Amino acid sequence: MVKTDLKLYETGASQDSLLVKKNPLELMQNINFCSSNLKNSILSMIFGLFTMQVAGMEGSAPESKTERKLPARLHYLEVPMAFAQGLKPLDFGNNRKTLLMLNEDDRQFAERENTLRQYSSSLASTEELGGPWDSGLAEQLLTVGILEQEQGNHIEAIKALGRAVQINRITAGLYTLDQVSALKKMIESFIAAENWQDADLYQNYLFFIEHKAYWDSDPRIIDSLERLALWNMKMFAIGFGEALGVRLSNAQMLFSAAIRMIVTHFGESDQRLPGFLKSLAASAYQVKIYPEYAVEVAQPEYRSQQESFRQKLDEGTPIIPGSFRIGEAALAANVNYHQVKSDDTYALAEAITHLADWYLLFGVRRKQLESLYEQAWKLLRDEEDGDKLLQRLFGAVAPLPTFVDAPKNFQLRLSDIKIRSGLNHSVADLSFSVTNAGAVRDIKLLSEETEENARRLARVSRDARMTKFRPILEEGRPVASAGHIFRYRYWY
Repeated sequence: MVKTDLKLYETGASQDSLLVKKNPLELMQNINFCSSNLKNSILSMIFGLFTMQVAGMEGSAPESKTERKLPARLHYLEVPMAFAQGLKPLDFGNNRKTLLMLNEDDRQFAERENTLRQYSSSLASTEELGGPWDSGLAEQLLTVGILEQEQGNHIEAIKALGRAVQINRITAGLYTLDQVSALKKMIESFIAAENWQDADLYQNYLFFIEHKAYWDSDPRIIDSLERLALWNMKMFAIGFGEALGVRLSNAQMLFSAAIRMIVTHFGESDQRLPGFLKSLAASAYQVKIYPEYAVEVAQPEYRSQQESFRQKLDEGTPIIPGSFRIGEAALAANVNYHQVKSDDTYALAEAITHLADWYLLFGVRRKQLESLYEQAWKLLRDEEDGDKLLQRLFGAVAPLPTFVDAPKNFQLRLSDIKIRSGLNHSVADLSFSVTNAGAVRDIKLLSEETEENARRLARVSRDARMTKFRPILEEGRPVASAGHIFRYRYWY
């Protein structure tokens, strides 16, 4: 475990750089949007504990699979792929090793090792001449951290990058943007090392720094809003955090703030808007599927922090995350965007289709969704290459919603946090028919069933039966169809 000596902040630093010793409570006034545990962690960082907490990242043995007495349960299920779309066999290598292992025969690997040795000597010389807090060390340490990261040495990368952050804070100020590059790289290494606690901590700290620097006069805050919103969605997907409803609440407020900032600074025709609107709809879908988490936000211990966060964002979005109506409004706004932009007929037809899909997904407004499907179909029919475009959008059934690609987490309600790189995976091939209302019927399992995988395959089949699909359209109307074959990849 790496430890930081608080006395380091008392040597080689000017009085102005030691603001951390003067007004620690004042420094916390702008981070009320964090949870209590997160606020305490950030307070610890402000008092100097900035070198990374890597306890548990070194020497931890993988979970023994030989001790399992029962077949491993299904954990994640990816969005299925249709054989008709040119599906190729999947590579069943060891994902964990594939992600973290590097080719040591690669010349670049050897070159980086040589460069690291050179930087080690340079760092020693700089520190000898200028002391441990010489400003020139920060840039060198950033480079070392990046090189260690590229070598797959994430613990060493975190050490170097953490020290670069410390030096920047002492020499350039506590809230300096000079630390941002190192913070981003640190987060990458935390993610690669599967240290979700520190990755989450520093994602929020990075936003705190950028929010203080940019809000709300600088459009660069838009990237910060998007990054933290997507991070909250990712953490919700794996079930990390004390209150998952807070994740969805944060994501919706951040997406909404980003949309408002885009319109304010760049206008309603900015090309980033469709992506943000679909992300907002994706968050609403998760709220609709898991309504119990939205209720958590109303609890007193979370309501206060979310109200504070909303004030920080200057947002009018409710702290209780919305579901159906938020998704409907976002997808309708996406339609309006493409109608105004009106230079891509296929994009407009697809936006209209997404809104129709939303109604089909939740079994509402049957007449309206049929009208929307027909409208989208006619738009494409009248194009020069209409037949090709119609086949592309409506020629095959599609699992809904098509704009959500996160794997389904079957253990989300159990708070069993795992990531796919540490799990085994396999596939289940299913054939079925789809009604004109998007319901799955006549499921047949095509994969070989064994005693070991029977329960998992049954769970996949059961989930497929509950999934809604966009049906094939003929002459603008949804029709029933049969003989669809999809491959489901699952993790256990």
